[in-house]
Amino acid sequence: MRFSSNFDQQQNQSKGDGLNSAARRGIAAKVRPLADLPVRIKAALIVVPTVLAAVLSAGFGLWASAREAGAAQRAGDMFIAGGTAAEVTQRLQVERIAAVGLLLPGSTVTPADFERAVQDTDRAVSRFREQRDRLDEPPESVQVVLARVDAGLAELEAQRQRVRGDGPVSLSAVAFGYRGIVADLDDLLPAVAQSGVTPQLSDEMRASAALSRARESVGQQQVAVLQAVAARRLTPALHAEVVAARSAQDEALREFDGLARPSWQARLGRTLTGPDVLAAVRLDGAVSGTGVYEPVRLAGGAEQWSRVMTARAELLAQVQATVNGDIGVAADDLWMEQVRAAVVQASVLTVMLAVAVLTALRVARSLVGQLSLLEQGARRVTDVELPGLVGRLRATSGPAEAQRLAEGADGVSVPVVGRDEVGRVADAFNEVLRSAVDATVDQARGRALVSAMITSIGRRVQALTEQLLGSIDNLERDEEDPDRLARVFAADQQATRLRRYGANLLIVAGGGPGQVQRQPVELGDLINAALSETEHFARISVERLVEVEIDARAVDAVKSILAELLDNATRFSAHQVRVFAVWAGRNVQVLIVDSGLGLAPEQLERANALLRSPEVEVAVTDQMGLVVISRLAAEFGVRVRLNQTRPTGITAEVTVPAEYVTRMHVRQVVVPSQVQRQVRPTPTPTPAPAPAAVLSAVPPMPRTGTGWTGPTHPSPAAPAADATMELPLVRRERRPLPLPAGSARPADTPVFREMASRSPWLWPQSDDGHGGFRTAADAGWQVAASTAEPATDGCTASGLPRRRPQAHVVPGGLPTQRTGSESSAPIDPAAIRAQVAGTLRGLRAASATPSLSTGER
Repeated sequence: MRFSSNFDQQQNQSKGDGLNSAARRGIAAKVRPLADLPVRIKAALIVVPTVLAAVLSAGFGLWASAREAGAAQRAGDMFIAGGTAAEVTQRLQVERIAAVGLLLPGSTVTPADFERAVQDTDRAVSRFREQRDRLDEPPESVQVVLARVDAGLAELEAQRQRVRGDGPVSLSAVAFGYRGIVADLDDLLPAVAQSGVTPQLSDEMRASAALSRARESVGQQQVAVLQAVAARRLTPALHAEVVAARSAQDEALREFDGLARPSWQARLGRTLTGPDVLAAVRLDGAVSGTGVYEPVRLAGGAEQWSRVMTARAELLAQVQATVNGDIGVAADDLWMEQVRAAVVQASVLTVMLAVAVLTALRVARSLVGQLSLLEQGARRVTDVELPGLVGRLRATSGPAEAQRLAEGADGVSVPVVGRDEVGRVADAFNEVLRSAVDATVDQARGRALVSAMITSIGRRVQALTEQLLGSIDNLERDEEDPDRLARVFAADQQATRLRRYGANLLIVAGGGPGQVQRQPVELGDLINAALSETEHFARISVERLVEVEIDARAVDAVKSILAELLDNATRFSAHQVRVFAVWAGRNVQVLIVDSGLGLAPEQLERANALLRSPEVEVAVTDQMGLVVISRLAAEFGVRVRLNQTRPTGITAEVTVPAEYVTRMHVRQVVVPSQVQRQVRPTPTPTPAPAPAAVLSAVPPMPRTGTGWTGPTHPSPAAPAADATMELPLVRRERRPLPLPAGSARPADTPVFREMASRSPWLWPQSDDGHGGFRTAADAGWQVAASTAEPATDGCTASGLPRRRPQAHVVPGGLPTQRTGSESSAPIDPAAIRAQVAGTLRGLRAASATPSLSTGER
């Protein structure tokens, strides 16, 4: 497969190199006139597209100028409307004085005078409405003010009818009605000033609005004094109104001085002079000296007061008219300036656009030719040549081969056309490629060296672990004290786990799972071997298993996968972990069910993705168990998946392919009959509930309270055939064998007491109190039962009895010499010793739990 992949990559590389040389020469000829020019000249030519971008930017500026010109025109129209509103304000103030004079007793104002004032006001209102109709979509703030002005002008006629005598009327009501309309008209000019005009124009409009407010303050003061004259005393309300009007007038004039042009300030100073102004100042002083509830005494009476105050308001109106005229001229000048700027920008843009287009076409043709060659070469390298080289380097098995591939990688480059900056870019790109190839070679060499070192360390760790296990076995064989034996068992179990971690090192480094077995192994024995490498094996319940053997090629891989999953299940679940094995078609599926907290859906998906991908990433260095599983699963075709267990927990599914599964015959297990032992009762662990889907997939089998007891079969007269298998299963009959009459209980050593109390599944109790098996060693066990004390050869240095080798071998317990084809079958002592030692270590390690190591005899 690797050879085929390399061949395909070489074909792709040859296709990438198949660019026609004639086509290359044609493109080179096209770009040659400008290919050798320095980059500065090309940069100068590239300025043209930049100028084009500037033209576009200036086009936006032209559009903005046109918008500003339109805005200036709209601002001018709105200001004209505001000026006509100021004229309406002046006419309404005159009409208000006429209305108040008409209602004053003893006044010389006649109804004809009032009607003339009304006519003047109507003409001013007509001009205002004409200007208002010319406004094109004024701002929202201006529209709000205009709406209030329209509403006030609509109520003006009703105000006039009350003045004409159509119903009861008071001076204060008339004054207040006119005041509201005038206030709305005075708000129009400030709203126009805030509608987006230039700052200077806005300040000048606010100055005009200040003159309007000053004039209105004069009118309000005039009306308030007339009301006091009519009432023959200055009431507190009228006194407050006079003071407020005087203060508003002073504030408006101060604002005008701060915003107005110097010429306007001088004009106001010149205008507010003369006899009428001096008379108004004297009368205002007399009003200011009048106390509350005192009559207002004016030289010349109310007529003189009305005349001088009206004259003062007229003078302010004259100054405002001058100011509004200057503002209108400024608005027109601003609009013309914007129009001229737009025309100039349009002319310049037209010329620049024509020049930029012609120059850009020439320069672009040259650059596009060079860059096209560079792009084609870069794509060929990145899509074909470089990935193929990297793939071949990753597949190398040693540093020498990687160096040979690196030496032949000179063809991985892009074409260089011209001696300008573009050509130098191509040279730099080729240098980068060569650096990348060198770095890839170094990485491949480094990976090979690191893998070799890790493999060497792992094998040394394995060798030391095996020596350690052998030493621990010797300690177990010579030790009889239960407490110390329990500690030795704990060390044995930890060393077994250390051996598994050493095997994981080899797997991560790219090696195999361990020594390849020579014979197939039963699934139950394989699971027991995985249990011996698990820390919390006592919480694992092996329940229902199919009777199969795993091919020798996959024994170590499946054992390592199961050990990792079992260790993870017991580590993150405080309850019992259950193990099942069922048929999945022709495959065998091992289910490991725990009832822990489980994983979130996102974490579960990431874990399954990691199990599907054997690649190691930096982010998963704390999940190396999953990496080991994924590598072994990918190598042997084993499918591993994690699913949620209801209500909580995780179910790990390990599917072993049919090519590694061998149907087996049931073999009789040689187990001594269980005699009545006086041991301390052991609590029965309650297994965690398995998922309904798992239980439904497993055929019902008998269970005990202590875990899996192995498949129990009836005693048929002939070998029974399994309906789910193609080959028959030969089953042997099991019959109970009672103990000899009068035989006493055999003497127990501490080892047997601990093993019997911790592992009741090894010697299960039968209903009649005797063992449930009949074997060839039963007679020997009957002889052994008559021995009151074990044979010993003295004591150890610690004072414990030393067992005599072969003294406890039960006659008939060892298999007899086979004949025929059976005796010629190859026997692997190392495999048998490893299997038996692993099972015994698992049983002994079960006695290492502190809660059970009480030292009872």
